[in-house]
Amino acid sequence: MRRNLVVLGLYGFGVLLLICAGGYALHALHVLLELRYGAIAASLWIAGGLLGGALIAFLTALFVKSHRRPPRPAVSTAAFAAAPLAAKLLGSRRGLRIALAGGVVVLGAILGRQIVAGGDDGDEEA
Repeated sequence: MRRNLVVLGLYGFGVLLLICAGGYALHALHVLLELRYGAIAASLWIAGGLLGGALIAFLTALFVKSHRRPPRPAVSTAAFAAAPLAAKLLGSRRGLRIALAGGVVVLGAILGRQIVAGGDDGDEEA
């Protein structure tokens, strides 16, 4: 868990540096435009570019939201691949315990995935 927190912290720091670099690049573009067109025109060009980027992001979000998700398969391909191994393990008493423990782990993973995903009922607006 500590390793995951360090990784997430590094990702966050990387995003922060990316935002700072973007702001620095916008300032440099503003200075360049100011030398050529004047301060007011440069500010309007930068504002227009940011507005256009925001509109593209919002329209893309609406487009992605409007498409339905493909249905999830009820049984994963890993379950089909593990079926022969499970049948072999069920032949012995020790194998039965291992198969039971594996079933509990798989069931926990499926339920955890459903809980984290939140299901498909809340995605659509009424």
